[in-house]
Amino acid sequence: MGRKLDLSKLTDEEAKHVWEVVQRDFDLRKKEEERLEELKCKINQESSKREFLTNQSHLNETHCVHCLQPFKFLLNSKRQCQDCHFYTCKNCSRYNKKEQGWVCDPCRLSRIVKIGSLEWYYEHCCSPSAVGCSRGTAATLRF
Repeated sequence: MGRKLDLSKLTDEEAKHVWEVVQRDFDLRKKEEERLEELKCKINQESSKREFLTNQSHLNETHCVHCLQPFKFLLNSKRQCQDCHFYTCKNCSRYNKKEQGWVCDPCRLSRIVKIGSLEWYYEHCCSPSAVGCSRGTAATLRF
């Protein structure tokens, strides 16, 4: 945000309009950051719960790791998440058509956070093995 806006060549009305747009953009970015932080808290809580539950003797083989509903052959069959590989029920996961598999709700939220925070960009495009990109370059692109 280190750039300065030169509004001297604009009329007062135009400058006011530009300022309102910039202010609205700032407010929207702040709201998005708050939303992403809220999602991160939910993900951390769910991760703690999952760690505890999966340490129980084979609980995930018979029950959904999120809602603890027992799996039943036809009524509530288990689905394995593509990201965390835990078993979940239909209510706690969504089918991903593109990847042709199931993703549990916490992993789906985690994906949303990665996209919203540009974490996916740093992981895939700016890793040490990525050609032509360094952390410094990526940091200048981030607003």
